[in-house]
Amino acid sequence: MVTQSNRKRPSNRAMQQALIVLGKALSDKLGVPMSPSLGTNSGPTLIPAAKAAEYLGVSQKTLANWRCSGTRGLQYVQVGSRILYRLNDLDDFILNSRKSSTSEKLAGRNA
Repeated sequence: MVTQSNRKRPSNRAMQQALIVLGKALSDKLGVPMSPSLGTNSGPTLIPAAKAAEYLGVSQKTLANWRCSGTRGLQYVQVGSRILYRLNDLDDFILNSRKSSTSEKLAGRNA
């Protein structure tokens, strides 16, 4: 009988590499770009509102409206007067906004 103490635990590096491979496979399968910060220990990638709007394909005014109303659930960070977005939050927002039919309700609207 093999006990857990006899098994060699994979190294953190090996586990990180496996997660990167899995992340890339999921990214390809779901058609969502993988965050460039995946696999690094540099912390979350923060981008300014102008770049976030460009990344999402919306205007900065639309992002400002979403922040004020809070209806879309897109998280942001405010540092002083600067509005920043975590790249992972933008990717999650894109993933959670996927629809397969025009009859599906938009999240946060008339719900």
